[in-house]
Order: sequence, then structure tokens, then C-alpha cells
Amino acid sequence: MKNFLISGLVDDKYRIKVNLLAISPDHAIKVFKQKYPKADDIYVIQNLFKKS
Repeated sequence: MKNFLISGLVDDKYRIKVNLLAISPDHAIKVFKQKYPKADDIYVIQNLFKKS
């Protein structure tokens, strides 16, 4: 399981960012949609500059 930062626009007013544990980015988005069914513009924020 990996930690993903998911961002979504709820009620066309509020941008919510949530850290979720999931298997893949697709799975994390599905979990976010279950938690916030009225959310739009959902995407995964990746840390591109993170050193391994």
C-alpha cells in the first residue's frame, strides 16, 4: 500500500486534499469518490522531486 495525496473540488466551492492509503492511483481516486460522491475535478498529486 502506498500513500497518495488526492485533490477534489466539492460543491464547486471547496478544494479538499486528502492523504489516502491505496494500491494504485486509480484505487485512491475510487476511494475518494466513495468518501465524497459529489466531488469533481479529482486528481492525484505526485511528489516529482522526492529523493528515493
